Amino acid sequence: MRSSRVMVLCVPDWPIVAARADESLHLADNQPVAISARGVIAHCSPEARAQGVSVGQRVRDAQVSCPQLAVLASQPGRDWRLWNQVLSGLHDTVAQVSVIEPGLIVMKSSGLARYYGSEHHAGTQLLDAVEAEAGRVSARVAVADTLFAATVATRYATTDSTPVCVIDPGGDADFLGPLPLSTLENPRLAATLTKLGLTQLADFAALDPLHVQDRFGLEATLLHSCARGVDPRTTSPSDIPASTDRTWKGDTPLARSDALSFALRGTVEDFLRALVASHVVCTSVSISLVDDRGVTHSQVWSHPRFFDAADVVNRVRWQWESIARESAEEYQEGGIQEVTFQALSPERLFGHEPGLWGGGDADARIEHAIAHVQSRLGHQSVGHGVLRPGHSFDEREQIIPWGIADSFDEYATSSQQERTEAFVAELPKPLPATVFQPPQPVLLHDQWGQPLSLDAEGSALGGLPSQMLSGTNTRDVVAWAGPWPVLERWWDPAHSRCRYRLQLLDQQGVGWLVSQDQTGGHWQIEARYD
Repeated sequence: MRSSRVMVLCVPDWPIVAARADESLHLADNQPVAISARGVIAHCSPEARAQGVSVGQRVRDAQVSCPQLAVLASQPGRDWRLWNQVLSGLHDTVAQVSVIEPGLIVMKSSGLARYYGSEHHAGTQLLDAVEAEAGRVSARVAVADTLFAATVATRYATTDSTPVCVIDPGGDADFLGPLPLSTLENPRLAATLTKLGLTQLADFAALDPLHVQDRFGLEATLLHSCARGVDPRTTSPSDIPASTDRTWKGDTPLARSDALSFALRGTVEDFLRALVASHVVCTSVSISLVDDRGVTHSQVWSHPRFFDAADVVNRVRWQWESIARESAEEYQEGGIQEVTFQALSPERLFGHEPGLWGGGDADARIEHAIAHVQSRLGHQSVGHGVLRPGHSFDEREQIIPWGIADSFDEYATSSQQERTEAFVAELPKPLPATVFQPPQPVLLHDQWGQPLSLDAEGSALGGLPSQMLSGTNTRDVVAWAGPWPVLERWWDPAHSRCRYRLQLLDQQGVGWLVSQDQTGGHWQIEARYD
C-alpha cells in the first residue's frame, strides 16, 4: 500500500463551463454548445451530446446532428484565466495543488483527510469551494493510491448524485480491472489489444511487463503499469497564489478620461503590488469597463516587457476614449462606473528584471517611445502586422494597434506555425517572398503559342505552360504545378469566388504564383518566390 494517496478534482468539459461564463458570448442556459479545434469537436455540453454530438466528430457533421449547436473556437487563454479564479477560491480549503490542465487538479489527500476528518468529507469540502467560485458545475472528486486510478474514477465512478468516490487503499487494480480498454485513451493500442482478444484492463494488466515493452514500446509499458495499479508518475504540488484581480467602483459615472485616470490610479497600483507580492509581472492584461447602463466593454492589452502603473492607466484612457468617440451621442452625460483589471499572462518576476549591465532596457525604451506617440495621436496610430489564416494575401496580412493582443482566436494553438497550418486549403509553405498588391496581369502561352486555358471544370490545363508575357518581358516556363481550385464563400452565391492557382518556374529559377478568377478569364501574378 502506498503511503501517500492522491485526490483528483475534475470539472468535466471545463472549456464549456468557461464559455458559458463568458458574458460576451450571450449563450442561453440550455443551448447546446461545442468547442472546436482543427475542424473537429474537442468538447461538447450534455445538451449537445443528447442530440448526437460527440467528441472527435467533424464540425459539419455535428451541425447536421444538432442544427442549433453553438460551435465556439477553442480559447485556452480563457480556460486558464477562469480556472485561475477558481483556484484562488480554493486557497482557504487546500494549500497546495498540482494543476494538470484547466478543470483538473491533483493534491495529496493525507493532510486534507486529517484536517476534515475523512477523505470523503475533504472531497465534499472541495466541491463546495468550487461551487462557490464557479456556480453549479458538475465537479467530481476521487481518491485513490495512484494518479491514474483517481483520474479514471472521476469519469467512471462518480455521478451528479454521488460526486465523490474513495477507492479503498490497495484497491486500485480491482477497481480498474473491469473497465474497458478505451479507458487507456490510446485508440491504437486499444484496437491492437482487442484484436488479440483482450477486452478489459484486467486482461491487459495480466500480460508480462517485459513482453508488453518488447511488443508495444515504452508508452504502452507506462499504461500497463497504470492498469496494474502501480502508476509510477508523480506530481509536484505548488502553493495556490492569492487572486490579483482588482476592481475600481466609482460613486458617480466618470465621462472625462483624465478624471477616470486619476480616480483609478490607486487601484492600478494596488493591482501591480499584488502581482509583485506573488513574484510575477503582467505582460497581458484584460481591462473591463462597465458604464452607467451596465454595459461591459472588455479589451485585452499586451506589453513587450511588462506593465507599470502608467502603462495600465494609459490603456484605460485609450480604451475609454475610443468607446466614447464611437458612441459620442450615447455618452454625452453618462460614463464609466466600474473598471476591473485581470492579469492574463503573469510571468516570473526574475525573468523580466533588467540585465546586470543595463542591456535589458531596450524593450522598455521602445515601448515608452511608442506609448508617447500613441498618447499624442491615439492608440490606432501605431500598429503592427499579424499573419492570419486565409486564402488570399490581402486577407492574411492584418494591421492591428500596437499593444493589443491578436483577437483572432479561432485557429489559435500553441504556436504560430500550427495556427497558420490549421486553415483548410490555404497556400502551402514555403510562402512567396514578394506579394503584388494588386495582382499584375500576365499572359500565359502553351507549347503551341496559344493562350493557356483551363477546361470547363478548372481541373486540367488545355496545354503545357510554355511562356509568361508581362509587359515587354518574356520568360520561358521550365516547370509547373497545378491547377488548384480555391472556392471561397461557396455558401453565399452573391459573394462566392472561385479561383484557380498555378505555380510556375522560369528559366532563371524564379518561381511565380499565378491565378485565374474563373475559366476563360485572365491570368494574373499574385506573388513571386524569390
